[in-house]
Amino acid sequence: MKLLEIERRSGLTPKEFREEYLKPRKPVVFTDLTRDWAAIDKWTLQFFKEKYGHLIVPVFSSNYSKPGKGYMTNDTEMRFDEFLHITEKGNTDLRLFLFDIFKHAPELRSDFTFHTIMRGFITRFPFMFFGGAGSEVTMHYDIDCANVFLSQFVGNKRVILFSPEQSKKIYHHPFTVKSLIDPKNPDYDKFPALKDAVGYETVLKHGETVFMPSRYWHYMQYLDFSFGLALRSQSTVGSQILGGFNIASHFLIDKTMNIAIGNKWQEWKERKAFENAL
Repeated sequence: MKLLEIERRSGLTPKEFREEYLKPRKPVVFTDLTRDWAAIDKWTLQFFKEKYGHLIVPVFSSNYSKPGKGYMTNDTEMRFDEFLHITEKGNTDLRLFLFDIFKHAPELRSDFTFHTIMRGFITRFPFMFFGGAGSEVTMHYDIDCANVFLSQFVGNKRVILFSPEQSKKIYHHPFTVKSLIDPKNPDYDKFPALKDAVGYETVLKHGETVFMPSRYWHYMQYLDFSFGLALRSQSTVGSQILGGFNIASHFLIDKTMNIAIGNKWQEWKERKAFENAL
């Protein structure tokens, strides 16, 4: 497995971004895309504890991908300040993801603006992600096939990406947007095709934004307590259609089969992923 360092750029114009990254579907880290956001300095751990600690939030762990009736569901619910207290203390696999805090606190929308680097941003659903040191986001791509601009707050986060062309080499599970390889500890005996995979990596820092093109696979490792804000855009009709198909098939087929036959369905997906990688 070969991982290339993601380029870091500042001062990119929309035209430069379109020609150098959007069209060729190449990731990039913006070092200055959030420079005018009030959120970059305002949104801190203490800020969320004091202002929004009373919110009840769904908390997820590494159990999220395990087959069975609990597949793709949260482990529990707790107060937001309790979750933040647990995750700031040290190693934990607890996370908040796809968290629409703006539904409860719409005033937070005034602390950031949608990027003007391209058109097509989906303004209805900005999402936040929170995690403690040691938590991980398993390899997947976003089910709606949107382009993702993930901006980092506090701490550091390791990001590993693979293009859609690498899907077979990283053992894509059919009827899902998931791969269960561990890119930080690649097991070439179990996943021999992974040896030939080529991807990208970076450590995302406070105030930086990584652009992940549509259908790019991504793995995240929280090196410290941190949180991020994801803004998504659709640049083609084709990606919108594929996203709609994904949502329908994955939730109707994959989740239903997990509930119905659990481990047997998981074993079938793994077997097909290995067959496709040959």
